[in-house]
Amino acid sequence: MNKSINCWFVMICLALLISCKKDADIQIESLSKSGEEFYFGEKVPVWAATSGDKDGIGYEWSATGGSFDGFRTQNLFENLWIAPSQPGEYTITAKAKNGGSNSSRSTSMKVTRYYFDEFQSAYTFNGNGWSTSNTSNVLKNNTDAALSTAEITASSTSTPNIRRSLNLSELKIPFSIRTKIGWNTFYRAGQNTFISLYFAQPANVTIPYIREIRWEFLPTANPATTNNYQIRFETFVPATNTSQWSTPGNTFPLPGTLIEPVAGRSALFSMAANQLKNFTFSVDKDNIFSAHVDGSLWFTSNSIKDWLAKAKLQYPGFADPVAKEFRVTFPARSGTTGTTIVLKSVYINNDGTILQ
Repeated sequence: MNKSINCWFVMICLALLISCKKDADIQIESLSKSGEEFYFGEKVPVWAATSGDKDGIGYEWSATGGSFDGFRTQNLFENLWIAPSQPGEYTITAKAKNGGSNSSRSTSMKVTRYYFDEFQSAYTFNGNGWSTSNTSNVLKNNTDAALSTAEITASSTSTPNIRRSLNLSELKIPFSIRTKIGWNTFYRAGQNTFISLYFAQPANVTIPYIREIRWEFLPTANPATTNNYQIRFETFVPATNTSQWSTPGNTFPLPGTLIEPVAGRSALFSMAANQLKNFTFSVDKDNIFSAHVDGSLWFTSNSIKDWLAKAKLQYPGFADPVAKEFRVTFPARSGTTGTTIVLKSVYINNDGTILQ
């Protein structure tokens, strides 16, 4: 009888020792994230590396801001964090649990601005928000932020473009958009590249709204003899399918000129192969439009300010413009050769801060 009791006692002690050892082995060694700086609404992979006996481990995730993408990831070692629409530093915490043991680790998530892209992600053209039409695309040096670029080549005689939907967070005035852009290998003569911001159609389809701001430039033209820029905005009435562009002499409700002449010649827009320049346009909190080239102010304009003020007086309930898409359009293929444009970076601020 005593021998039987002793055997049971030894077995119970061994079980308790094994259980205690298993609990003690659980440890989150690291909590990793994809990147160090994030934009509004960005979906960021985060994952925990846990040591010890992994049988039966479950996870809990929490954050001081933002949210996680779906309930299915909550018990896994990896998750997808959705950044909030406010700049700041947020904390993500993962907790690993196994029986009575648990281990936690946290990491800081820095959200800096409305949107930016240095074209480092391998998923730039596959699930990372960018779309293209009539192009072939190549990422260069995508592991080095100082060298990374996206090269987009026209692959069709139909007009090519690269575009980004701005639906992760609402973008109203004020805003600032900077595009670092150039070309290499070949640029089709006599054809413009457009940098555009499109705006959402409001509920009232019978009144005009600002549909597009478009900055066009021709990098290979000789500015001594040929117009090489055009910058203007478009108003549109959906009910009548009526489009109007900035033209000298326009009176409201037609759009006024951002600059006169609307099209002209400037050495600012001459670009050799593999030369990149920053093109920045913004509308500040007072609705004043400005354009910068490589960090230098080109001009400012009250045209959008004046148009919006008159629209609000003329049309009760007139809705403030809400941006919906950023787009770069460039020349279609000529024969067997396609223009190749190079994007180094795209930055968008939602506070009107000028991006140099």
